[in-house]
Formats: sequence, structure tokens, C-alpha cells
Amino acid sequence: MNKAINRITGILCAGAAVMLSACSQVFSAKSAAEMSPSYIVVETNNERVLFSENANERRPIGMLSNIATALVVMDWMKAENLSMDTMLTVPQAACRWPSSNLLQLRPGDRISLRDALHSTLMWDDSAAATALAWACGYKLSPQDPEGAFLIQMNKLAEAIGMKQTTFKGVNGAVRSTSTARDMVLLGIYAIERPQVQTICSKTSYTANIINGLGTRPVQITNTNRLLASQGVDGIRSAGSGSAGYCLMASAKRGSVKAYNPTLGKQSTYAQRLLVVVLGMPSAAARNNKAAALLQDGWEAWEIWQTTSDTSDPSKFIRLPKN
Repeated sequence: MNKAINRITGILCAGAAVMLSACSQVFSAKSAAEMSPSYIVVETNNERVLFSENANERRPIGMLSNIATALVVMDWMKAENLSMDTMLTVPQAACRWPSSNLLQLRPGDRISLRDALHSTLMWDDSAAATALAWACGYKLSPQDPEGAFLIQMNKLAEAIGMKQTTFKGVNGAVRSTSTARDMVLLGIYAIERPQVQTICSKTSYTANIINGLGTRPVQITNTNRLLASQGVDGIRSAGSGSAGYCLMASAKRGSVKAYNPTLGKQSTYAQRLLVVVLGMPSAAARNNKAAALLQDGWEAWEIWQTTSDTSDPSKFIRLPKN
């Protein structure tokens, strides 16, 4: 995997450009109940697509869009040389969705970038994601921090080949649309980040909210119930009325040596599966489907190692190369 893909760092320096034309495309969204579930299973090191169903069907993605929010923020932190301990102030805009303000943030509260990123990635929190977006977007456009940040989210999608994705909001409380295939590209990009892997592998975390009354600790419990089963070590689950129940799961096995028929000799194979499931009718159905796909995916990957059929390029999914 080429880790030298253009990061948002360069995009931030360009300032708030015109919104991608994709953002103006009209999408007539159906409810999750009206659409068949979508899924895709990819071995990320080889980029081999092992299974997929309705993977190019455009649909709401719920709080999975928070992954893109976190990635843009991490690139901003790198560009500005900010530490995870940097404190941000919660804006009024972060509190617009009470049901997904899981940290119960209030305008003027203070929270670290570390704590806000944990809440953004570990559960369905719109307020922490919005606070992050405002802190970053304000540097680009004090008049319209959310709009400036949203441009960067869509530029990220464009940069990594998410051609059917439109981010409409800086958090998953606003209906954004994508496909399972696009989301697996986002997942492959995300798991290159040690920070993402570290956060998303935790089953729980304590965030601290600071205001004039003192410090208020809040326990965050990761909603990804597949963690620690079948080698799953990230990345996140989500659920909403429009998107249904969704999951992006990363699972790892140790590297193996096997005969490579293409090279005619033994080769070392790194092993990591990435599964994306969209639009399941319940959390249980989502988790069961993902678990079954992981099991079948590992079996298909083992078979592929002995055949190495590369004749069909559609069976591979790749991030753009520089």
C-alpha cells in the first residue's frame, strides 16, 4: 500500500475552494427498510475483493461518516503540529442534535482533541465530531467553519477514489451517502493511521469535559461488538433510521508463508480483512452478517493464496497512486 497518498495537509493549505460538484448531485434516498443490505469483504494488503453484494448501491451511511471527519482533523493536527492534548471549545452548533450529543456537551465546554476523537470514532456522537470540525474549519473560514470543513471531507473522498460519495454534513447526524465499495476505500485509508487503530481498538475510554464547575468524566463504550472476536481490532459500527445498522470491521491474522504460483516460489503474505456492511435491519443482524463474512472471507483468502488468480482486475480495489 502506498502510504504517500496526498493527505489533506496540502488541501488545507489551498484554503476553502469551491465545493466538489458531487455535493450538488441530487440523491433520492430511500429508507434502509426499502433497500437490500450492501456488503464487501477485501483483503487490504493485496486489495483483493473476496465477496460483495450491492456494493455499488448508493445509500445513507449514518455515523460511518465520522471516520472521514476524524481523518480530516488528524491531517489538520499534523499540518498545525498540534498534540492530542490540545484543548478546543465546544461551539453552540455542536449541540444541535441532542439525541446524539452523547457526551452531553454544552457551549463553552472544553475538551481535548484526544477525547473528542475517541467519542467521534467509538460511538455515534455528533457533538464531538462537530466540535472537531469547527476547530479545524475555523482556521480555513471563520465565517463558515462547517462549510469549509465539509469541503475538505469531500476533497478527501475525491482524493482516494470515493466516486459515489457525498458528505452533506460534518457528522453522521446529517444524511450523507456512499456505497460499500467507497466505504471500504475509506477504511483502507483509515487503518493506515496508527491513531485510528489505537482509538478504534479500545472497548472503553474515559473522556473529561471541563467547564466552570470543574471536570466531568464520561465513560465511552465502543459500539463495535465484534472487537476481540475473530481477530477484529477496529474500526466502528453505526446505526440510524435512514442508514439502518452499519459496520466497518478490520480483522488481522499473523503473516504466513505460502507458495506463490505467480512467482513460482514461497512468498510472505500479510493478512488483514476489511468488511463493510450497510443497511442491516438490526444490530444483531449486522453483527451476525459481519461475523459470517469474516469467516467466509478468511476461507476465500486461504484458497486465493494457492491460486493467485489475477486475471480479473475488477476483483481488486485500490487506492489511487501518486
